[in-house]
Order: sequence, then C-alpha cells, then structure tokens
Amino acid sequence: MARTRHPLVTASGLVLLGLAGAGPCAAQTLSDTPGGTVAEQRQWLLQQVRIGEATGRQSLIEDALARLRMLAPDDRGTLVAILEVQLSQQKLQDAEATLKRLREIGAGTRELAAGERLWQAYRGDLQQDLQQARLFAAGGRSAEALAIYRRLFNDDPPGLQLGLEYWRLRGAQADGRTQAIRALSELDRSYPGNVPLLQALSQMLFAAGRDAEALAALQRMGRNPEARGMAADAEWAYLKDQPADDRSVRRLQDFITRNPTFADIALVRERYTDQHKRVSDPAWRAGLRGQQLLDAGRNEEAERAFLQALRGYPREPDLLGGLGMALMRQGRREQAINYFQRAVQATPAGDSNDKWRDLIASTRYWLQLDQADAALAAGRLDEAERLYAQARRQQPRDVNAALGLVDVAVARGDDAAAERQLQVARRMAPNDANVIRKLVQLYGRTDPQRLEAFINALPAAQRRLYAEDLRQLQISRLRERREQALAAGDAGTAITLGQQLRGELPGDAWLAHALGNELRAAGRQDEADAVVADMATHNDSAEARYAQALYLSGSDRLPQALAVLDALPQAQWDDDIRALSARLQRQQLVDHLWDLRAQGREAEAIALLQQQPPSTDNDLLMAEWARLRGDHAQALHYYQRVLAAQPGNVDAQLGQVQAWIGTGDLASARRQMQDAPPAVDDAEIGQQRQLATIWTDLREDTKALAILRALLARKTGPDAQSWRDAARLVRRDDPQQALDMYAQAMADNGLLAPSQAAPRDNRALTLASRETAGDDWLRRSLRSDVETLYQQENPTLTVMQDTGRRSDGTPGISRLSRDTRIAHLDAPFAGGLGWARIEQVSFDAGRFQTDGNGAYDEDFGSCDLDLLQADNSRLRAPGCTRFVHQRRTSGAGFAVGWRTLDDRWNFDIGHTPSNYVVGNWLGGITLNGDLGRFGWGATVSRRPMTNSLLSQAGAVDPRSGISWGGVTANGVTFSLGYDQGGRDGVWSNWSWHRLTGHNVADNTRARAMVGWYHKLIQRPDMRLDVGTTAMYWRYQKDLGGYSLGQGGYYSPQRYASLSLPVSFAWRNDVWSLRLDGSVSVSSARTSSISRFPDQALIERVIAQLEPQYGPLQLDEAGLYTGDSSSTGTGYRLYGAVERRLGDHFVLGAAGTLQRSRDFSPNSFQLYLRYTFKPWQGNLPLPVSPLVPYGEFR
Repeated sequence: MARTRHPLVTASGLVLLGLAGAGPCAAQTLSDTPGGTVAEQRQWLLQQVRIGEATGRQSLIEDALARLRMLAPDDRGTLVAILEVQLSQQKLQDAEATLKRLREIGAGTRELAAGERLWQAYRGDLQQDLQQARLFAAGGRSAEALAIYRRLFNDDPPGLQLGLEYWRLRGAQADGRTQAIRALSELDRSYPGNVPLLQALSQMLFAAGRDAEALAALQRMGRNPEARGMAADAEWAYLKDQPADDRSVRRLQDFITRNPTFADIALVRERYTDQHKRVSDPAWRAGLRGQQLLDAGRNEEAERAFLQALRGYPREPDLLGGLGMALMRQGRREQAINYFQRAVQATPAGDSNDKWRDLIASTRYWLQLDQADAALAAGRLDEAERLYAQARRQQPRDVNAALGLVDVAVARGDDAAAERQLQVARRMAPNDANVIRKLVQLYGRTDPQRLEAFINALPAAQRRLYAEDLRQLQISRLRERREQALAAGDAGTAITLGQQLRGELPGDAWLAHALGNELRAAGRQDEADAVVADMATHNDSAEARYAQALYLSGSDRLPQALAVLDALPQAQWDDDIRALSARLQRQQLVDHLWDLRAQGREAEAIALLQQQPPSTDNDLLMAEWARLRGDHAQALHYYQRVLAAQPGNVDAQLGQVQAWIGTGDLASARRQMQDAPPAVDDAEIGQQRQLATIWTDLREDTKALAILRALLARKTGPDAQSWRDAARLVRRDDPQQALDMYAQAMADNGLLAPSQAAPRDNRALTLASRETAGDDWLRRSLRSDVETLYQQENPTLTVMQDTGRRSDGTPGISRLSRDTRIAHLDAPFAGGLGWARIEQVSFDAGRFQTDGNGAYDEDFGSCDLDLLQADNSRLRAPGCTRFVHQRRTSGAGFAVGWRTLDDRWNFDIGHTPSNYVVGNWLGGITLNGDLGRFGWGATVSRRPMTNSLLSQAGAVDPRSGISWGGVTANGVTFSLGYDQGGRDGVWSNWSWHRLTGHNVADNTRARAMVGWYHKLIQRPDMRLDVGTTAMYWRYQKDLGGYSLGQGGYYSPQRYASLSLPVSFAWRNDVWSLRLDGSVSVSSARTSSISRFPDQALIERVIAQLEPQYGPLQLDEAGLYTGDSSSTGTGYRLYGAVERRLGDHFVLGAAGTLQRSRDFSPNSFQLYLRYTFKPWQGNLPLPVSPLVPYGEFR
C-alpha cells in the first residue's frame, strides 16, 4: 500500500520537478560534493535533496542529508535546512531531534525562531490553511492566497520553500515587488545558487527595470549544470530585443562565450555580427549619439545627429522616431508628426509600431492645445473651449486639456464649473502641480476653509510651496475656533488656541490682551502677565501700549497701567489713550476712597470725595456708601439727586428701587418696577444681575430667574456670578438643578474642568469647594454655597460613643460615670434639613459606704434622717440598706428635629431613654433673625438638667421607695450678637427657666451671659480666637442636694464668673484639629434651705416609721443647710480631631478636661461619620462633634 505524502512534500516535489532540469538522473548515488563555501556546499546538497524528492530517489535524499550533517553539524543555518527537509519528508523523529539540537545551541537566534515556525507550519494546525492557500494560488486567486499567507506568517514565512511560495505571489503585485525583491535577495544569501529562487528573483528584477541585476542572477543560475539551459533561454529572450549599441554587443559576445552549446547559438552569432557591424558604422554611431543628446535634453544637437544617421539608414524606425522626438521637444509639432508617421511605415511587418502611433496622437494633442491656448489668450473663449474639448477627447487621460477648460471657466467667472473641471483633473492626476496650484487659487478666492484642508492634505514637498498661504489660513482658522470656544464658554480650549495663535502672532496686541484676561480669570496670573509682557517686546506701537495698560487696569494695577501710558510720548496719544488715562486716575482716587472706608475712616473718605468737582459719579458713590451702612434714606436722597440731573441713569434707577426696598417701602419699589422699570441693556451684565436681585428682594423669584437664564443664554464668555445667582434662586425647590448650576459656575470660574461640570462630577465638585487663601469674593461665595447645599442634600450617618467621668463627687451621690451611645442621621426633609437619633445611656454614681450591717446614712433620699419622738427625745432613723450601688442602664431614647435651610426656624422633640426612673418629653423651637446689623435668636425649650444621675434620670428613695428627680428646665432664651466679618465680635444670651421635676421642689433660674472675641488669625485653614466671657446666674432656691425633694443640680442663688477663652483650629485636606482652653474666676453664694423642701413628701416617709417608733417629727436641729459663699479659679481644656478616611468616611475623637474647686469632670468622644454621597470638601473648622440630646440648649 502506497504511503500518503504530506501536502507540503507533494507541492515541493511538483515545483522542484520542473526546476531540476532535464539532466541525467539515472545514477543511484550522489556525486562528490563540489567545492566552495559552506553555504554553497549546503545549497548544492539541498538541491540534491530536492531532486531526490522530485524524482522519488530516496537514496539520493538520504546521502545528501548525511553529508549535510557532516558538513557543519552545529551550523544553525544548516540545521534549519535539514529540519525543513526532514519535515517535508515526514521524518518526524529525525526532525524533532534536529529541532532539539537547534534549541540547545541557538537560544534567542533567528535560526531557532525560523525552526520553531517551520515546526508549526508542518506539524501544527496550519496544514489545512496552507493547502487552501496553494489551491487559491494555483487557481489564479492570488489575493485570497496572499490573505491566508499573511494571516499565517505576517509577511515573514519560514524557510526556503514557504518563502518562495509567498514572495512569488507578492512580487506579482506592483506594490509588493520591491519588498519581494528584498526578501528574495535575503533568501539568496541564505541559500546561494538555489535555482527556483534565482529564477523568481531574475523575473522580478526584469519587471522592475533592473536589467543588470536580473542578468547577473541568471548568470549565477547558469553555473548550475542542471539549470544552465533554462538560464540561457531567459537571458537570450532579453538580449534579442535590445537595440544595437556597444553594451548590447558586449553582452552578446559574453553570452556566446558562456553558452557555446546553446541550442540557438547560430541566431545569437548572427545577431552579434549585425550589431557589431552597425556600431562600427559612423552613421549608426551618429544615431546613437543623437539618442544620448536627446536623453540629455540637447534637442537641437540631437536633431543634427539624427539627420546624419538617417543619411546612412533612411528607413530605420528608431532614427526616424528619435528625430521626431527632437523636433517635438522644440515645439515643431507638425514636422515631428511627419517623422513619427515615417517611423510607423518603416517598422518591419510583425514588429510593433505602437510607440510611434502613440507619439503621433500625443503630438497632435499638444498641437491642438497650442491652438486652444492661443485662442484663450486672444479672448476667443468659445473657440478655446471647443479646441480644449477636442484635445480632451483625443487624450482623455491627460490633465492639460482639462486645465484649459478650467481656464476658460475662470475667464467666464464661472467658479463652480472651474471647480468641477479641476476635480476631474485631480482624479486624473492627483499630484500634478498645475492642478494643485489652480485649486489653491480657486479655494483661496471662494472657500478659505476648504483651502486649508486641501493644503494640509498635500504631500510635504507640495505643501512647502504654499506654506505662507497655509499659515494665514491656519491663523484664520485658529481665530474662528477660538471664537467658537469662547462662545461655548470653553475657557480652557480658548486659552490653548490663543497660545497657539500667539506662536504665529507674538506682536498682536489685542490677542495678548484677550488671552491675558482669560488666563487671569483661570487663576493663572503669572502666565497672563508673561503673555502681555512678551507682546510688548514684539510691538512698541501706541496701540500695543494702550492694550497693555488696559490689561493692567483690569487687574487693579492702576499705577503700573498709568506708568505704561506715561512712557508713551504725548504726541502719540489719541482720544482713546487720553480717556483711559483719565479713567485710571479717577479709579485710583475711588480705590483710595474705598480703602479709607474699609479702614473705618468713612467720614474722611466722604470729606475727600466732596473736595472733588461735583459729578453724578460722586453722588452715586455717596449713595452706595449710604446703602452699605444701612442708611437707605440717605442713599435714596443721592440716587434721586442723580436722577434729577440724569433721568435716564440706569444705575441711579436701580439704586433708587433698592433704597426703597431697604427702607421697607416695598409699595414704591413694586410700583416703579411695574410702571417704569429701569431700561437695562442686555449687554450690561452687572445691571442685569442687579435687576434680578431687586426682583428677588420683592419675592418675585420667577422674574429674577428669567433674567438670569436669559443672561446665561446670551453669554459670550464665562459668567460664574450669573450661574451662582441662578443657582441660589432654584436651590430651595430643585437642589440638584442648583448643584448643576453651581458646577457650571465653577467651570466658568476655572475651579472645574468643563467635562466635570456636565455631567456633574460630585467628587470633583466637592473637592473644588475647599476654601483657598487666595480666593476672591466670588470664589469664596461659590465654594461656600456648594459646601452648604451639597451637605444639606447629602444624608449623613454618625455613630458615636460619649463617655463622661466625674471622680470628685461623693460615691453613690454626686460621683458619676456616664456612657452614651448615639446613632444620628441627618437628611434633607420637607424643604429643610431633618435629623433623627437613637441614644442609649448608662449611669454609674458609685457605691455608698456601708457599715458592718450593710447600712449607710448618706444624705441621699431619706437615709440621713433625724427625728424627734413624742417625748422630744432624739431618734436617728436606721440607715438605708437598699440600692447601695447607684447605677442605671437605659433602653433607647429617641429624638427628631428639623430646621429651615436658612436656619431661621429650628425645631426638635424627643424623649429620655426608657428605664429612667423619671421619663420626660424634651424639645425646643428656635426662631432666628436680624435686627439691623445685629443677629438675634429666641428659643422656647424643655431641657433636662444633666448634673447628676438624680437630676437627669431620677432615683428611688432606698427607705421609702418614693421616686424623685428627672428635672427639666422649661423656659425661654434670647440671644443677640454682632459680627460683621471683621476682627471683633460680641455675643450675649439671656434666659429664664422654670425648673421642675418629679417630687422635686420647683425652682426658677435666670441667666445672663455676654462675651467678646477677637480673631487673631482668620484663614481658610487656620483660626485663632481670644476673648472674654462674663456670666451671671440666679436661682430662686439652691436645690443642689440629693435628699428627698432636692434636685441634685448645681443651683447657687447667686453665681458670677469671668473667663478668658482661647480657641485654635487648623485643618488640611485630611485632618482637622481643634484645641480650646480657658481660665476663669468665679464666686457663688447661697442661702439656707431645708434638706427636705417638700414637707408633704418627707411626712410620707415619717408615716412609714411611726408604726415602729410612735409619733415622730423632723428634728430641726440638722434640718437646714447653712448660708455659704465661695470663690475660686478653674481651667478647662478641650481637644478634638477628625481624619478623612476616603470619599465617605470621617473618624473623629474629642476630649475635655475641666478642673475647679469641687468640680472635676472629664469626657471623651469617639465617632465615625458616613456621608451617603462622596464628600471631598472642607473638613469642619472648628471640629464640632455631636453632643448627647440631653445636653442640647
């Protein structure tokens, strides 16, 4: 049974059978290896392998492989060759051994890579694809075959055989011929003398016009005896068609010498004899010289040489045609046509005369173009059009007739027809210089944008010819794109384009002015200054100085701006420069006046202003100052004085309405706005905003918003303030839309990138809300508004552990440890901010000291009780034995609250935790407002007294089981403060409360507190305040005891203190720190009071004892406390810190240490705050942790 051959073996055998030649193949043994280099010997042996494959001579194959192994056993190239043969022979074990050896000695080499790829090709999954590619190639479907080869080998097929298959196909394509020649030449160096390789290489070289290289390849091929005949046939096929010249004679002579046994050697000798004779004839040599002169462009000399040659060879077609070419190039077209026709007639039968016929047609074509050009020059447009059209029909693929028709269309003014003809010409000759030049001229006249795109698409060499046109077009295009970016509010893109423009126009004054302002608005002040300064070095004109001064004045550098103008000779000043100088001097004065006012020297500023010549501007300034100090009546006076002089003054009209609003005369303001509203021009952005503010003050938010939306719709550049004002109007009803508007405002102000504003990037938005020391008023307001609104709309959950310790008190009574666990949620609710919390509180007041019987008689409840019996003998009641350890763990308490977004109203309600002995409902409601420059607040509340376990949670009398305590303060608080944002501020607080509790005597409390503070440091990242605080308290009774009926809270009948507080706060991106401290001096005084202020209550206790002791009554000897007074000093230290843990979490801690006479409480808080939406804005400054609900005030 015959063994099935591998597809590659079959293909290789079929190919090489035709390449092995017709030499003898009967011998069964391999002849001696020829001499030469190792590569040449290897190639010869491989050739023998291929012959053995093609003829089925296995012994020849085996012998050749054996010699290959002996020739260079560790030569990597030899091993690759052996591997390819072994794989094609399906000798897989041998092939595997060869590849293994190649891997051992060739790691990282090209040969190993080729070997691995050969293994994959012959043994991998590629066999079916290769077979398909070969079938496509055999069927003439080269493109499909190439697609498979490229997919498999990516233009780098391994080995000789696969390389030949692939590069033959690539070389057959004109665009692949150069690459194929290069690849086959590389293969030739690896496989020198391979016949199929040399044959393919010579064919491609001939096709590429590289005749000398092709002949050299054929001659190398002819060194192989088995391929000598094939090489000679190919070489003779080339030589027999070459014209008679010295080179052709030499090549024929060399061919005869190398191939004496060539089958057609007689024809070769005959051709050699004829050409040798001709090149020896002076007439023929004149013709050769004529061709050389023609090639060199020396047409007149060529004409004379051809005429000399034709005298000896009058019917030689090449000489006749050569003379025709010389004449044609001199413009003698009719004579040239005559000689071309004679060349056609002299061409022997059977030879091609197409060349001369083509030249006849071409010359006639150019003759007709000459005639058309003459008609066009003479203005005979119809005749020119007809001749160009006829010429185009003769040579439809030549571009010149089409260009002539373009010229006719341009002469008629028909640009559309000219463009159509040029597009036709461009399709015929895409790179023709005349076509390109005419298109540049046409587009430059009709469509600059198309011209720019057209020039940019040209090859580099052609583009250089139109560099200046392109530069002007690029400048125009950059200007247009920049204007579009500005119109779209894309400041970043506008700046980038402006910088590109400055590279082309460094001395353009107004470009530098505009770009400088844009850079400054983006917070890039140094870059802005550099741009304008650089412009001034390139342009010293008066216009440039004017632009520079205008720029400087825009950033309030008035002295520098005036210095620029003053450096310009007065002779160069025009009206604009004079007006600017006057305006800057006026602005300097106004700035000085404002500085005086800011220093609190308003009277001095007014006096200086009144010294100036009277003007409406002065009156407007006086009105503005009056309005700012709250003197709206005076402001109204000045506005009306301006209107008397200038009824159409819009600033005064707007100011008058605002003054009416300030005085509370809303009726006049509304009437003016309805009957004769100020006629504000759309372009006056500041006045438009002022108008919107008026409508807002009149509670006409819809009208105000409409003005701002229209303003934003018309804006041609950044307008952060209008976006901000619009956001403020919608934030109550649509907070998310407001945040979108704030994002746009921040983008316009350079705080956000446009891509972060739409759609809104919450993380970037909150990051941009962080305060920065260099912020101007607008940036400060933007950051503050965003922080406030975003936090209001960002639900926040806080979990907190609050621990308090007081170790100075009496165990079981006033000593107290308290642990409060809080879960607190803040969230937007009902148009405001709501909150809810759950608290659990644990109290431990310690243990009473007991005697040997486990009893104690501390002054707690009725445990310390002195009585008189019926016979007036004293009886000390037995001590208490229950509730020795005073502690209590509560269940959950709850509280909810809500406030308006402007903090005007604040409400909360809650209940003390369950398991308190005495439970209470708690709560409060607060109203805040303004009274001129003062802020005020009023609160009605019910709050617990948290001094002790007794006062807060209540207790049970160990003797009688009567519960008492749970004291609440019920009353009102009024506060008044002043802080206008300066260095100093004052505050005050007055309150009156009725204190009630379960089985506790009622009490009243009045308190007054006042304080002053001074801000030593006031920065976005740091604050340091000092001040003083004075307090005065007055209680009706001192119910600070713990006996039954007392309240267990500190309540001296007179108390006064003076303290000096200091507060420091600092923060950065991830930390916030607060440190407070104060020292104080205080005095307290109290009067005597019964330890059992509720007589009925203590009588209930006595009644429980009378069954045992008979009738009893209180012993007044120890019943009353004494009068007392005290003074002392104290200090308090407080620290708090927060650490940002990411976009959502903040960890915080705080602690208090307080020391004074008989009072030493400490507290510590640890909490974790989670925001439901990402928050990268400011950490609180100062840190202000939650406080337990019981400590609300």
